[in-house]
Order: sequence, then structure tokens, then C-alpha cells
Amino acid sequence: MAEKMSWKECVDKKIITKTPQDLERSSQMLKMATLRLEFWNKKIDDKYIALKIEAYYDIIKELIFAHMYKNGYNCTNHLCLIAYLKEKFKDFEYETEKIDELRKIRNEINYRGFQIKKDYLERNELEFKNIIQKLKESLK
Repeated sequence: MAEKMSWKECVDKKIITKTPQDLERSSQMLKMATLRLEFWNKKIDDKYIALKIEAYYDIIKELIFAHMYKNGYNCTNHLCLIAYLKEKFKDFEYETEKIDELRKIRNEINYRGFQIKKDYLERNELEFKNIIQKLKESLK
């Protein structure tokens, strides 16, 4: 599969579909993302760094899905989640690139057992938290 997909490609291939707005499902996704953030918002041993990186991606993914459900969309792959953000959040370019980087690292962790170094988390954690905050605020 390609490393990037456009909004048009995602819609044409029916990976992103228009659905009835689902505010309840959006709210549930927001609650789960908030719960995950609460759980991981603590200092951890270095051996758990990869799990925390995965968690940040899951939190962000859940918030993107919350946006999609709120706005009457569904999606069946992670590349199209990025395409959705690019289409619907025009002033979010830097953050979208950061999310895509996080997606790639999460895939390396999930599918190859990649061990991430502590300094990656130290350099990026504040940015992840800022992205999460922006996505949560835009759901209000």
C-alpha cells in the first residue's frame, strides 16, 4: 500500500464514506481517548516507552474518529485518517505530518517489535499532547 493517500483517493475507493452523524459514538471515542490519556499521563519506566508511543497514536486516532463520526464520516484505514485531517483541518499541516510520523513508528512497534529510544518520547511528547488538546478542543 502507498505511504500516503489523498482525500479524493480515499473517497473514490470508498475507504472514507459519508454516514449519518453519530454524536453518541463520537462522544464514546472522546471518552476513551481521555481515559487512555489519563492512564498514560504519568512517568513510566524506560522499558515501557514503546507502549506509551503506541498509546499516543491510539489516543490521536480515537480523536480523529470522534471527529469523523461527529461530522458524518467513517474510515477503514489509517492512511485515510491522515487524508481526512488534511482535508478538514487546513491549518493543521505540521500536526498532520507529526501524526503520520507517529503512525509509521507505531507500525514499526506493532509489526516489527521495534524498540524506540527514550529521547524520541522526550523530544515529541509535548507535541503529541498539544495535538491531542487541539483535537479535543475542536470537538467542542
